[in-house]
Amino acid sequence: MRIDIRLDPSNLRGWQSEVVAGLKALPECEIRLSTGRATGGLPKSADTLFWLERTLFHAEHGALAMVADWPDMPIADSDWSPDLRIDLCGDGTSEGASMGVLSLRCDGEAPEVGALAAVLDERAPYMHTCLALDGAVRILSVWRPAVENPRSAIAALGMLLGRAAHMLVHDAARLVEGVPAGSLAAPPLPDTLGRSATSFFAASLAARVRNRIERQLGRAPNWFVAWRERTGGEELPVIGPAGFRRLADDGQRFYADPFLWEQGGRRFLFVEDFPYATGKGVLSLGEIDAAGNATTPRVIFETDCHLSYPFVFEHDGAVWMIPETSSRRTVELYRADPFPDRWTLHSVLLEDVDLGDATLQKVGDTWWMFAGSRERWTSSWDALSLYRAPSPFGPWQAHPGNPVMVDLHAARPAGRILDIGGRLVRPVQNCDGLYGAALGFAEIRTLTPETYAQTLSATALPWGDNTGLHTFNRSATLETIDLFGPRG
Repeated sequence: MRIDIRLDPSNLRGWQSEVVAGLKALPECEIRLSTGRATGGLPKSADTLFWLERTLFHAEHGALAMVADWPDMPIADSDWSPDLRIDLCGDGTSEGASMGVLSLRCDGEAPEVGALAAVLDERAPYMHTCLALDGAVRILSVWRPAVENPRSAIAALGMLLGRAAHMLVHDAARLVEGVPAGSLAAPPLPDTLGRSATSFFAASLAARVRNRIERQLGRAPNWFVAWRERTGGEELPVIGPAGFRRLADDGQRFYADPFLWEQGGRRFLFVEDFPYATGKGVLSLGEIDAAGNATTPRVIFETDCHLSYPFVFEHDGAVWMIPETSSRRTVELYRADPFPDRWTLHSVLLEDVDLGDATLQKVGDTWWMFAGSRERWTSSWDALSLYRAPSPFGPWQAHPGNPVMVDLHAARPAGRILDIGGRLVRPVQNCDGLYGAALGFAEIRTLTPETYAQTLSATALPWGDNTGLHTFNRSATLETIDLFGPRG
């Protein structure tokens, strides 16, 4: 396929260069550049805001950086007849073009304008890609990305533009592969708040000062694990304060990502154990006896990288674990040898991937892996990628639609998949405004090698002074969650 990328050489940013690099890597494509004049640029007030953040907080982001050098690629001439144009200018010159024209909108605006407005208003925007072809405009994808540092305009805007770059390359690749271009409904437009850069900076500065004081006084909130005796059958869980008991910690660490395992009449609780002194997660194990007494978790698994999300499962008569090892860009499988205190590396299932919270589910003869995925300059809070294999040992094959969804409300895994009367329901994280702000339950509607669809069935909110709730797991007799809130 011949692809034309329309750019403004006088206003070229890092995220646009990322689009060029991603398209250049597509197989069997001839890429050329054409020049235009960008519209919908950032206002002068943004320059002042960015200057303040750079000066006071040393904030920088590659997606926003101005690129001085024009990409080293062929320039389109009068004989160039592309099949597809990626329009990064929005100057109207692509209207009525004979080729397909792919562009991106953020809350109905040009990417930078719409993303900045969302950052200043501290809300999650909608992004959608448009394909103009044969006199019609089709919406190919609708994504709702997350930002991980909403108090920094540079960091938040850079992350949104990083996702915009990823989205354009993703949808262009699908067109190159010949995936039919259907049309989705247009996403809703936001209520216009129009918060100024000055107001944003004042609120951000006040929040930074408040958070620093809380940390110095040891009052900053953090994650903790809670559990309760399970009642009822296989129905959808109802999460609330009733019955939950907090797992005590020593104030020198936090516990999160709880998983349960029952064996031989014993009830085990696996957790991420994050000591503040080291700043690196390990995996620890506690027990809950029949009387409801919980032991202090002891460290059972530590490596040279951060560990979390101890997904435990049984296969071929053995107990296995896939801990999150995203910091070294792997997905690793460990065998209990013996259970539960010793874990031996069996194999590296995937390499050179940034995947979090890998969760396995067998459907028929196929094993599926659900994981939160991250690309360059994007969040790991908002994207779901799938892999499939004939067994947990692999070989694992990526879903051609990866990421199969980008939605900060319902993408990232939040625990073992539930079988409720034959319906598969995924616990999911809602990261709108905060990592793990709430817990959702999404029913899997379609799961095939070509497509994926789910419907959010229920949402559980944190209670009291807690502001986060992001994991749910249950066993035959117990249920466990984690919450973000005041230290105990």
